[in-house]
Amino acid sequence: MLKEIDLERPGGRQHLRGALRDGFFLVRDTVPESLLDEAYAFLRAFFALPPDAKATCRVAGGNGQAGYTPPLPQRTGKDPAPDWQELFHWQAPLPARHPLRLRYPARYPDPYFPDHLVPGIGSALRELHTRLLRFQHDVVRTLAGALGAHPDYFTDMLQDGPAVNRATWHPPMDQAPSQRQVWTVEHQDVDLITALPRATAPGLEVLLDGEWLPVEAPSGYTVVHVGTALDRLTNGFARAAVHRVMAQPGQSGGRLSLAQFCHPTPWTALTPLPVPDTDPSPHRFATLTADELVQRSTYRTHHLTP
Repeated sequence: MLKEIDLERPGGRQHLRGALRDGFFLVRDTVPESLLDEAYAFLRAFFALPPDAKATCRVAGGNGQAGYTPPLPQRTGKDPAPDWQELFHWQAPLPARHPLRLRYPARYPDPYFPDHLVPGIGSALRELHTRLLRFQHDVVRTLAGALGAHPDYFTDMLQDGPAVNRATWHPPMDQAPSQRQVWTVEHQDVDLITALPRATAPGLEVLLDGEWLPVEAPSGYTVVHVGTALDRLTNGFARAAVHRVMAQPGQSGGRLSLAQFCHPTPWTALTPLPVPDTDPSPHRFATLTADELVQRSTYRTHHLTP
């Protein structure tokens, strides 16, 4: 069952800890509904453009973190079939001489917005990024308290981290090139947490106790997923959510969704912190930096998938 977390509720620590064990929960967000509607309208217009026009919005060196990605180029999980989706990514820029950008240029590409094709889209998406990131920082402050850490523990490691936004257009399944295609195969996110505001259609599912559960954010709420970085930081107490996006039998039309991936700064060492009121246990994970975790996950996805 999807737990709702009230960030202002006193004494909600145990409720939140239970949600972290599930790996996902629901939070009333602070993103204006009008802004979300505006962003979706711009994104619908973008994804409806002819393929040749969208192809001009691919960003060389964007590494899947800036600009447009056409259908069928990638796999997100262990299924050999690529996901049936189109993507658009953006994040906030860092100054050219920022030490993080100098050391990890692949993680900090210049953002790109196709205002010449969809006038006004850049302003709306930049504002959405700012609002979602502010919301995510509020969430991680609450998480820190529930895990016995200082309220600023996670926000410190997120300072200037590559918070990446993804708009995903899942075309109608009756247009898929193969009956084996699915919208997004099962996978885990490699970040700290992921924010998923309401989508335009059902499809998101989360694996809990061996059962796939449909999960959707109603208006005014956001689904928050635990990523593998938080899983490692808590020695497995918070469980990275296994999730997928599936069209249901007979479901017509496509699906447009938004996500913001909240990554620690690449040089952050993911060393487990002690979680109060839990039995001490040996460390499950070797210490990796956040960047090393991303690199390992990327390699396994693209090279070790059967």
